[in-house]
Amino acid sequence: MMRAKARFKSTGSGVHANHSLFLGGNRPLKPRYSRKRIQLLWFVLLLSTGLLFQQNSQGITSYVNRPVVKIRIENQWQQLDEAEVKSLLAPFIITGFFTFDVAGVKQALEQHPWIAMASVKRIWPDSVALNITEQIAIARWGDRQLLNQYGEIFEPHGVDQYAALPWLTGPNDSQYQVMEQYQLMNQILFPTGLRLNGLFLSSRGSWNLTLNENMHVSVGRGEVDEKLQRFVRFYDGQDVLQTERFRSIDLRYGNGIAIASAVKELTSVAIR
Repeated sequence: MMRAKARFKSTGSGVHANHSLFLGGNRPLKPRYSRKRIQLLWFVLLLSTGLLFQQNSQGITSYVNRPVVKIRIENQWQQLDEAEVKSLLAPFIITGFFTFDVAGVKQALEQHPWIAMASVKRIWPDSVALNITEQIAIARWGDRQLLNQYGEIFEPHGVDQYAALPWLTGPNDSQYQVMEQYQLMNQILFPTGLRLNGLFLSSRGSWNLTLNENMHVSVGRGEVDEKLQRFVRFYDGQDVLQTERFRSIDLRYGNGIAIASAVKELTSVAIR
């Protein structure tokens, strides 16, 4: 039997009635949806979703795992051709988004001589982003190769077009040593304004330089930096008209410098 019961509560501003509805004595009404009923509804919902996915799995999978068809270029390139990069990616584009071979693309790109490092990232639903670090050619190495700033060799096509770069040569596997010496010599020569166009290391460890394209300097094997600094001090103390005639410099003397000028009679030895 349902009956209403009123409770009164006294407050500072008066008396208020609080009505509560009870069913059969003092027991409150049960909630409309019980826990078991809610769990049953969730089960039916999940079962329906699973059946729906099973019946349409091929269409859903095709929608979610779309083929990668767009390439997003994250940075600018100086040496790389965009069409060439796309051709390297072509064998990988035929697969879906989740089966796209990121590691394979990275490896294929980094085999290109002008690519030092490549970053490849998938972007859902159908794109891939590329961030490529190009090689920086610092010098030529031998006849057909180039060196980057770390002394690493790479061999792109058309090396002849980089003839303006300094020419470095040396025995096999000496490129790191030659590049390091090239950078040190550049620092020593910088105050004079002389350009180091060529650096050659012989199989016996002797160094030879080409400065300003027509000045040849023989340094020898020992005390290379000290000999070059001695030459810089001597060069700075000479008249410009005289130094312009210098063609051959021999620094292999222990206490002097031998100079051959364009005019043969000016050949002399300068003693420190």
